Amino acid sequence: MKKKLYLFAITSLFATSTMFAQTAKTFVIDAGHGGFDKGSNNGNIVESEYSLELAQKIQQLAKKKNINVILTRDRNDNLDLQSRVNKMHELNPELVISLHLNSSSNKELKGSEVFINKDNTDPHTEKIGAELAQLVSMNSIENRGLKKANFKILRDSKKPTFLIELGFASNPTDAETLKSTFHKNQLAEKIVQFLENYQSI
Repeated sequence: MKKKLYLFAITSLFATSTMFAQTAKTFVIDAGHGGFDKGSNNGNIVESEYSLELAQKIQQLAKKKNINVILTRDRNDNLDLQSRVNKMHELNPELVISLHLNSSSNKELKGSEVFINKDNTDPHTEKIGAELAQLVSMNSIENRGLKKANFKILRDSKKPTFLIELGFASNPTDAETLKSTFHKNQLAEKIVQFLENYQSI
């Protein structure tokens, strides 16, 4: 009897593992810029470092929830846009989120925004983009909404790809909020929650 129960348990475990392997989805988080390309830099907050720190937080949290998140870069080195696109094609993920900080000579501009490919005609992608835009606008960061652009990482991707400008490093209010550990942790948690919900679709 014990042997039968043991075999049943092993069989069930194998079946569950097989099912998980078949249904598990891969998500790519792209930390913008890197290395000598620092991106937005107001002296207190550097885009390349910020995007990498947040990407790593997301990956760590996702791992605890058995969500497979792969980063286009996992250290502060330069990765050109074509290399990022090539990696995305190789991994063939469910979706890609590219993390960035905005900047402008007009220090009044503030808020977060999400970009999708300018040629996108899929209403589902637009819906997801709008949800992401709402998701990352928290604390004092305003929602600038969903927009379309011709960025290479959006244009050349074969999968739904969302470029998130998390806020303006050039705006004092946004920069102060973005630097907050509390805000960064919240961002990571919200994005992982989004991936968790997306995985169940």
